[in-house]
Amino acid sequence: MKKRNLIIILSGILGIILLTIGNIYLFSESNEAKEEDIVRKYLNKSNEIEVYKDKYISDFIEVKNGTLNDKKINTKHIGKERVKFTYRNERGKEKVGYFEVNIVDKTSPIIFISDTYTYTKDSNVNIEENVLCGDNYDKKPACKIEGEYDLNQVGNYSVIYKATDSSGNETIKPITLKVVEKTTNKTKINKIPLEKIKTKYLTENTVLGIDVSKWQQTIDYEKVKESGIDFVMIRIGTQKGPKEESVIDTYFKENIENAQKVGLKVGVYYYSYASSIKEAKEQAKWVIEQLEPYKIDLPVVFDWECYTFFNSFHISLHDLNEIADTFLKNIEKEGYEGMLYGSKNYLETIWETGKYKTWLAHYTEKTTYNDEYLMWQFTNRGSVPGISTMVDVDVMIK
Repeated sequence: MKKRNLIIILSGILGIILLTIGNIYLFSESNEAKEEDIVRKYLNKSNEIEVYKDKYISDFIEVKNGTLNDKKINTKHIGKERVKFTYRNERGKEKVGYFEVNIVDKTSPIIFISDTYTYTKDSNVNIEENVLCGDNYDKKPACKIEGEYDLNQVGNYSVIYKATDSSGNETIKPITLKVVEKTTNKTKINKIPLEKIKTKYLTENTVLGIDVSKWQQTIDYEKVKESGIDFVMIRIGTQKGPKEESVIDTYFKENIENAQKVGLKVGVYYYSYASSIKEAKEQAKWVIEQLEPYKIDLPVVFDWECYTFFNSFHISLHDLNEIADTFLKNIEKEGYEGMLYGSKNYLETIWETGKYKTWLAHYTEKTTYNDEYLMWQFTNRGSVPGISTMVDVDVMIK
């Protein structure tokens, strides 16, 4: 009898346990359904993202009754990307979810070439290598000339330059190659007197300056100052060549000390052949070390103009901009102001502007560059008292 009662009691306890487990399971099922309602994907939006574009988890996921831990999505590599996200539900519990995006490249390569290229007869050049052919993503897009031409034969040749990246984006540019006889005639270059420059470019909102290097040799800065020049951008140094070390401009010390002695405002620029972030960091560190004895008023400029080497560097246009950004970011960490130098065409097609001040190079009486700039280098034929050679002249916005 006692044994049967014990069995009945145990059966009752087991039934209660099973019922409780069932209720817990049902409650859990209900909670899971609730969690699905809390997180909602924006199904009406495309999951495609252009490579390198800034996109965040919140662009694709909404948490209605909780808090999303939002962050930027890694868009540096094309292809499908499984994105992990976390959020806290309304009860404060951290949850994990996933969704998929497709990172694509829809930007065509750039062919930096004019409509007509002129070569002297018997030129020993590789035209495909000499023409800057770059892509925002690919480090080495397929670049080739289609059509017949002969650099050993005088004439005009109509050809096509074609660039294709790994995503199938294509740029085609018709060009004319002109092959001409060699000539020894030299075009005379006329200097532009400073007084003439003043009448065209000096206003109540601008000041005039010059940029100099060893090519100007010894400068009489007292005469420069007296002539009406307010500032000078001095080359601090240069990379000797691709993959080479940095060397100081042989006239840098003389230039900066004599310019500051007469009260001219001074900034510096560094001419780089950098093809990697590592090089850019090293060059910024080198510039900072050279500047240690001096206090400057104007920015430190990153000057990268070695476009004939671009194809051989096997870097993308994005890589090049990261190189410039790395140099300038490291400069600004030390309290200097960074600035990017570039010609109008390169600033408009290659460089990502806006993060740093811009030094525009555009040799014209009136620039058509539409973005903001701090300085404008408008001629390399300036004649300034105190300088025996021609010199670049610049205007700076007050």
